[in-house]
Amino acid sequence: MTNTKSAQSSNIPDAETLEKDPRYRKILELDFSEMIPFVLSNIRKRGLIPLFFLGINTIFLFFIILYAVWSVRTGQMNGGKIFWQLLAGIFAGSILVIPPHELFHGLAYRMLGARNIQFGVDIEQFIFYVTANRFTITKRQLTFLAMTPFVLINLLVITLTATWASQFTLFSVSLLLCHNIMCIGDFAIISFALSHKGELYTYDDTEIKRSYFFEREGL
Repeated sequence: MTNTKSAQSSNIPDAETLEKDPRYRKILELDFSEMIPFVLSNIRKRGLIPLFFLGINTIFLFFIILYAVWSVRTGQMNGGKIFWQLLAGIFAGSILVIPPHELFHGLAYRMLGARNIQFGVDIEQFIFYVTANRFTITKRQLTFLAMTPFVLINLLVITLTATWASQFTLFSVSLLLCHNIMCIGDFAIISFALSHKGELYTYDDTEIKRSYFFEREGL
């Protein structure tokens, strides 16, 4: 994100326009410190996005259980190997995956036109984020931005495992399960955005660490 209008599409209102133009109404002002309540309230909503989030993680969990049982019964792996693959997958999916996840968010922002991209962390909430100052994006762009790490990391890990490392399937699936659970914030923000049927615009103010959401009046 950047302060200049040149990095944004001409048909997308900039932050100043959203604030001053009566055609746009502010529907939410969210402090970064309030992110956990926001995430939990929106991931619990009824809708396709929360259902998909629950469904995909349930499928991965059941796959791990069934694959572990099958591996023991067929002699593919013993209990020790299963334990260490699960432990390594949980660690990788909870900690090691954080840098590439955030870099993919940064790549998505770059593709949308942002240049002054900033990475941040809130240790107290264990939240990692990518943002930039007052760069406006639409609902569709927000969906692209939020889903890029989820889609790319799942595709990369599944492809690499199926092609070269099938013996580490349990590690890979447990990695993806943990990573996908940690994508809860990305799914929650999409759930919020899609709950509003009209045009929606959002930007972050990194100096005061707040996000703003606006909708177009009369639509």
